[in-house]
Amino acid sequence: MRHLLSVICLLLAGVLSVGSLAGYQLDQLLRSEEPVRNIAGGLPQEEAFAQAVTEIIVEDLTGRLPDQLQWAVPGAADELLAPLVSSAFDTERTRSAWDEVLQQTRTGYTAQLEDIFADGTSGQVRELDIELDLTPISEAMTHPLRQGLDEALGWIPGVNAGSFDVIAPEISLDVQAATDSTADPYSWATVATLSQYWAIFAGVAAGLAALGLLIGVGPVRWFALAAGALAAAVLGAWIATTVASPQFHHPAGVPEAAAAVLDHIEVQFTQWAQPDWWVFSAVSAVVGLTGFVGGLLAAARRR
Repeated sequence: MRHLLSVICLLLAGVLSVGSLAGYQLDQLLRSEEPVRNIAGGLPQEEAFAQAVTEIIVEDLTGRLPDQLQWAVPGAADELLAPLVSSAFDTERTRSAWDEVLQQTRTGYTAQLEDIFADGTSGQVRELDIELDLTPISEAMTHPLRQGLDEALGWIPGVNAGSFDVIAPEISLDVQAATDSTADPYSWATVATLSQYWAIFAGVAAGLAALGLLIGVGPVRWFALAAGALAAAVLGAWIATTVASPQFHHPAGVPEAAAAVLDHIEVQFTQWAQPDWWVFSAVSAVVGLTGFVGGLLAAARRR
């Protein structure tokens, strides 16, 4: 009986150690500023994203200028406005606005998942979509243009500073977080909610490991340690090559800006998440091999 309990405790310890690392990473993504900033903070420097957002702003802008300002943008308005808007993309003002977008999106999505966990779900996978409100970016990028128009045209009767607010369009992108149509929103919400308790999982894993080693006797104790550690190593390697390195498939008709977001996050998320799992798997494998060798030595001494 002690042998069986030792094996169970050490196997559970290995599984819970995997869960604690997964929970830690997810908790960091949802409830800390730096991981999201490191993963997506460089998006404004991505040409595809910058171009897509610029096109959205220019397209909206050319159709919303006040009638009394149409003469100021003759002919090919988009050709005139695009350079002005795009030149404002890589500025400190725009970078600050992008960080604001990231943090608002992070906190909003965390609340969205926690609400699903608390209130239930309709089962529609689109409940997992991330709404990316790019309005702060739009306001930052058009600020020089609005300021310039105000200084140059503010003297015209009927034109005031408020006249130029319309050229800072509200932009919202729906990013499909779950590309698998069978994804269960409540499962996602449950994992997201439980992730904040990753430290408890780690503590329980450590306690079970200690208990398994204490109640186990002879070679079985060491072989049980090897089994638990190697199970953790295999699970860690599986996560490193799957969840920690996702492959996003663009749904049909996805906006270019949303596609650029997915492409960027696919690369940056892997670079952020995967190394921890390789380290975890390597350490677990070393512990597992040590336990296996210890079991062999213990068995040899008993002969």
